[in-house]
Amino acid sequence: MYSENKTIQVLIALLKKHGATTAVLSAGTRNVPFVHSVEKDPDFNCHSIVDERSAAYFALGLILEKKEPVIISCTSGTASTNYFSAIHEAYEQHLPLIVLTSDRNQYYLGQLEDQQIPQSGMYRDRVKKSVTLPIIKDDKDEWYCRRLVNEALLELDHNGSGPVHINIPTEWGLFAQNFTVKSLPEVNAIKRITLRNIYNNSIDDLLEFEPSKKILVVYGQCERASKKLIREINKFSNKFNCVVAVENISNIECKNSINTSLISRALSKSTFSKVFAPDLVISLNGNYVSTIKGLLKGCPQNFDHWAINEEGKVIDQFKKLSTVFECKPIEFFEFLNKSNTQYERNTYFELWENAIAKFNHSNFLYSDNYAMQEFMRSVPSNSIIHYGNGVAVHISQYYPVDNSITHYCHSGTTTIDGSLSSFIGQASASKKLCFMFIGDLSFFYDMNALWNRYVGNNVRILLYNNEGGKTFHWNAAKEIDTLKLHTSAEHFTSAKGWVESIGFKYLSARDKDEFDSVLNEFVTDNSDRPILFEVFSKLDTDAKILLEYYAECKEILEDSLSDLN
Repeated sequence: MYSENKTIQVLIALLKKHGATTAVLSAGTRNVPFVHSVEKDPDFNCHSIVDERSAAYFALGLILEKKEPVIISCTSGTASTNYFSAIHEAYEQHLPLIVLTSDRNQYYLGQLEDQQIPQSGMYRDRVKKSVTLPIIKDDKDEWYCRRLVNEALLELDHNGSGPVHINIPTEWGLFAQNFTVKSLPEVNAIKRITLRNIYNNSIDDLLEFEPSKKILVVYGQCERASKKLIREINKFSNKFNCVVAVENISNIECKNSINTSLISRALSKSTFSKVFAPDLVISLNGNYVSTIKGLLKGCPQNFDHWAINEEGKVIDQFKKLSTVFECKPIEFFEFLNKSNTQYERNTYFELWENAIAKFNHSNFLYSDNYAMQEFMRSVPSNSIIHYGNGVAVHISQYYPVDNSITHYCHSGTTTIDGSLSSFIGQASASKKLCFMFIGDLSFFYDMNALWNRYVGNNVRILLYNNEGGKTFHWNAAKEIDTLKLHTSAEHFTSAKGWVESIGFKYLSARDKDEFDSVLNEFVTDNSDRPILFEVFSKLDTDAKILLEYYAECKEILEDSLSDLN
């Protein structure tokens, strides 16, 4: 029987999945849920050493002889400090020691509770990884706990071996503990496959890869892809008929690539789950703004998730991560393309392609959507485009541009801070025509970015001024009766005086005719000054037009799926 403490159940289940079943246990109260659970589990080989200092060194001896990770477990308080000497030795000798320190609930720290000292991160740079587990109360806590335990145990032999620390707060004491659970929960032990594994094994040796899988490659923000990477992705797409989900900020055009920004807005969670859900998601590169992220997070269908990154980081954004490939994307696709297995042809890409082909970009009324659509049609080839965060980057992804154009955005932190400054910095070092599409709050927040001697004549800023933060007018916040006062920060400011005072050419528009009449003047590469084009509109009108557009796309999509059936 196992402890009713869910955190302990998850920990034990993952220790077993990762092959760590030798334990040196020291007497105490706070670690009873763990100790009594593992001593009753026949898979564990337990040793009892009362003195924590001696116990930790005893464990090192076991590691040296058995050549496998060993667990040490103690109660809370100063017991954990007695491990420190052996942890130093394990770190210097690169020995895979798993340090489990029991703890009281962190809420009580500094509140005169007995047997409690600060234990989170107490071993600092003498362990390869240190985590403090949550006290599990719901599914989100359980996912977080699983992720933290996986992260810690994966570090035992990642780029060299060494000790890891798992701190386990609990509300359960000796006399409040019940051991009535007959089986451990189902848990997913995340695998990390390194370059060494890749080059010495075949895909069939490493992974369970079913021939008919529907594969969705989520290609996040990145610098422009090399020709070699594109060739390998094209081979992969030919072989698996996968969908490569991209955005403008992905900076890639390859076989089976589909910009999923608009269709993700149109897809309901139910339709995505029933019709479009993949069997395998492969994610790589940086963040992305498409709501396909939300669809995958909320998808009840089971699918595997493989993450590719050079650092081997555990990035479990969909709560279904099974494998981390520690390598460059080019190395991953080269490896997959070498597989000799014959794969069945599926129609996954055609499903997405046919659905998206039904969309027609609306003949928008004057709004930010109209301005963005017309700008994206007119931007010259071989230019650079920076996007401010919020609506600016979201709606810009709906419209295609020439493949020679390179796209940038601060999507790593999804913040309005500094986007204009970064744009000016890059433009100062570039000989290309450089465009910035930015909302009013982002612009005025960072307007000092223009107050320097490095603003060149290649700078073009399209400032969309709808007198506040539009983002809040088409999501749940729109129900707040004081929305314009503090949340969307309504204002009636113009950039005209400021930019003219520092030498910019200033253009503006308040309707379609004015916008159309000066657009060519804005996108020209022949100007003796930088140019700022301020496009004025109204928040409520813009939000209404955008929401109506989403509704229209959703209706088109549902009708097209009905035709397919």
